[in-house]
Amino acid sequence: MTRRAGWAAPTAVAALLLSSCGMVGALGDDDAGAQTATVGVLVPASGWQQADGEAVLAAVRAAVEETAGDVGGWTVEVVAVDEGEKGEAAADAVTELVDGDAVAVIGGLTTPGVRAAQPVLDDEDVLFVSPADVVPEHTLGADPTAPLRPYRSYFRTAVGEEPPAAALARYAVSGLGAEAVAVVDGGDPAEARAFSAAVDDAGGTVVASGADAATVVAKAETEGATAVFVAGDHEGAATVDRQLRASGLEATLLGATALSGDPDDGGDDEDRPRDGAVRAQPAQLDATAGVRSGRLAEDIGAALGEFGAAAYDAGTAVGTVLARCLPPASSASSARRGCLGEMSQLDFAGATGEVAFDEFGDRSGGSVRFSVLRDGAWQVVGVDG
Repeated sequence: MTRRAGWAAPTAVAALLLSSCGMVGALGDDDAGAQTATVGVLVPASGWQQADGEAVLAAVRAAVEETAGDVGGWTVEVVAVDEGEKGEAAADAVTELVDGDAVAVIGGLTTPGVRAAQPVLDDEDVLFVSPADVVPEHTLGADPTAPLRPYRSYFRTAVGEEPPAAALARYAVSGLGAEAVAVVDGGDPAEARAFSAAVDDAGGTVVASGADAATVVAKAETEGATAVFVAGDHEGAATVDRQLRASGLEATLLGATALSGDPDDGGDDEDRPRDGAVRAQPAQLDATAGVRSGRLAEDIGAALGEFGAAAYDAGTAVGTVLARCLPPASSASSARRGCLGEMSQLDFAGATGEVAFDEFGDRSGGSVRFSVLRDGAWQVVGVDG
């Protein structure tokens, strides 16, 4: 049976503040004698993200009640905890939870909050699922060319909306070491702008840009560019590749839309990119039949906000896991490792699409993928959350 609880806060002042924000559910006392497992909902209780926090809490409660509302011998209690407006309260909040009967935490709407909670929860094997975080380093580690999962207890149902070209720019600068790059606009100015802006943000420099491939490649050679990005279609990529061959410039050909599809789609050999080209493919979640996303706001009786649907999927994932890992456990703390093991096995039709997790804890199919062309075939070499 699921029981609602109010806010858990590290101080009495915070508790008083939080109790007035309209997010406190009533406690039932018909669960006496049942063991209790707590699901913490880590969201800001005040500030500009308070409304998003309320939506996340409502969605999680609805999903957990639906999936773990009848676990024999157990009461699953959903408790809201304040991460602070800038994540400053997250570490203390989750520390208090793990010292009790927490089995999972859902939330983390701020980057500092996620980073503060991750090591605390991971040390105690407490499942942590964010419906909002899309920072690549949080699941893939610091080096995009050699992804390494930092915390095995961390998962996320969020999917980033960043253009693949922007993710590729970061990968080029940080992963390939291309500090000087050139950009050819082969018919998609928005893609060219997204790539160029992301290069600047990553600390690289666009040393040549324009629509004429020959002119851009010539300047790229003069300026020492080590990568050339093509925005547009396959024809544009073939043109730039021919210019690179003719000039002898040793630069990596980069593309998103321009390098989509199979290498053989280019026709003649001279129209196919050379081995070593790198492309970015967009996140693509499998569509699911019969999902409730269209009625979800009505079902949970609250506005979804930016993260509500992903929070509902996070709650469904956690509730499904608890229904499996709690019955054989003797205590909440002893159930934690089993819950982590069950999480990686999930695959269900969620409100945001197919929900399953890859080896890094990200949504399967929900990350931008980087591939390099080797022996005429694309091989995945990295992912970006």
